[in-house]
Amino acid sequence: MGSYENEMRLISEGKAQRGYTALKYFEELDNSFDDEMSHLSHRPDYSKTLFAPENDDIYREFCAFVDLPEPRRYDAIEDPISVEGYTADDVCKTMLLGNKRLLFVDAGAVYGMLVRLRTAPEIAKKVLDFTPTCYQCGTGGGK
Repeated sequence: MGSYENEMRLISEGKAQRGYTALKYFEELDNSFDDEMSHLSHRPDYSKTLFAPENDDIYREFCAFVDLPEPRRYDAIEDPISVEGYTADDVCKTMLLGNKRLLFVDAGAVYGMLVRLRTAPEIAKKVLDFTPTCYQCGTGGGK
């Protein structure tokens, strides 16, 4: 039984709410951060996006990602979802390559971006295409 099926069982038994798997993943992730990294991390409320029933296919894939053995890789997902031409692997690579300041992008951000690509593709594509102008002082070129 995968984490999604386990979550659905716990929900039907009244022992959990939707998003249980993601919250456990975030807890595990937060516990792995050192003090500096935990201070720099922030996470939006995914209850109306990633956890929403209308995005169940994306949330199922998120859970499949969580079920992967460490180190988890997006390209290990079998038959990945594609939204506006992007898979989770594409989103992660695009976010990391487009902004050298990013050291890490967690699965919530990646799958949250897939939801954003579905609900507001113009905005999501602008975010994915974003390149900071300078990495040190606010002037100069990016990439």
